Amino acid sequence: MKSRPRHAKRNATLSLSVAAAALVVVPVAQAVTVPLQGVPDRTQISVQTPVGINAATPNANESRPALSLSKLYLGYWVLHHGAPEDQAKVEQMIRFSDDNIATELDRKYPQAIPEVIAQFGLTTTHYNGFWGNTTTSTNDMTTFLQAIAMDPVAWPLINGMRTASPVAADGYHQDYGTATLPGIWATKFGWSDDRQSVHATASYGPGFVIAANTDGPSEQLTQDVQAVRVVPDLGSAALVP
Repeated sequence: MKSRPRHAKRNATLSLSVAAAALVVVPVAQAVTVPLQGVPDRTQISVQTPVGINAATPNANESRPALSLSKLYLGYWVLHHGAPEDQAKVEQMIRFSDDNIATELDRKYPQAIPEVIAQFGLTTTHYNGFWGNTTTSTNDMTTFLQAIAMDPVAWPLINGMRTASPVAADGYHQDYGTATLPGIWATKFGWSDDRQSVHATASYGPGFVIAANTDGPSEQLTQDVQAVRVVPDLGSAALVP
């Protein structure tokens, strides 16, 4: 099936600008994280920028099922340390969210996800013996995505997100959550086996990365993500209903 780049299809309300004239650039070491209030507890959302202006829901450090987003951690390690024939499989694993490739690579490299957790200091991410049992938080996911954004070795992984197939290897439609926001150009999707209990997405946008996870269906994740926007205000940000 021919894949296509991700483009927002809906009019969403979440926008994050770090180029406002009055906005003072904050060094990453002095990162400012503004709480995103008003988001239902069922959903966690994190936004990070390279200049340290971040936003997150109060529950953004909860370790929740990573679902197929754990393939990002796995794929990154394989691109850096795996055999060439395995590195060549990463982009397809991400583009189609291919469980078979993920299981193959995870069995061959069981150290992959634990070493990525340690490398990036992902304190709320836990590998429980299988990629599909990994848990993570939206804070950890955005920290990871921000850190690898300029890593040329990671490009097959990011390009797999950029060209995510409309339909995954298992037939599930990949078009929800953070992928529906304006300007988003690359997304990884995750969903529970029953396709109802948990959904998650992580995306690259213009000048920011964003991740979201909800206890519920894909439509609910999209609804909760689109219900907020982040507006800069003299170096801080505020949630606008």
